[in-house]
Amino acid sequence: MSLQPDTDFEILEQKIEQLNKINVNANYTARDRYHELYNSIYESLLVMESEGSIILDPDPKSLSYLRELLINDGPEFSYTLHFREKNSTKKYMIGVCIRGLPKCKPVTD
Repeated sequence: MSLQPDTDFEILEQKIEQLNKINVNANYTARDRYHELYNSIYESLLVMESEGSIILDPDPKSLSYLRELLINDGPEFSYTLHFREKNSTKKYMIGVCIRGLPKCKPVTD
């Protein structure tokens, strides 16, 4: 079952919370679920970015840059973007790293 992009930020926050509760060392099913959920979050963020409902802080790069890195820059590259819902101060980060799992989690100051 594939998760569809959701543009409701509260649901997105719930998905991010679920993602960070998955123990990827438990088994391959957990690791697959992690990747599936990460991709769903990423796709939702792409839609939100195109609608202008999220703000990328402070980077001028778009979210599609993360996928471009995965495809074109090989196994030694990693990159992180911070984002927040428009009119909110609560920040999150999303990033890719070929050597580890992609990340999406709240940013704590």
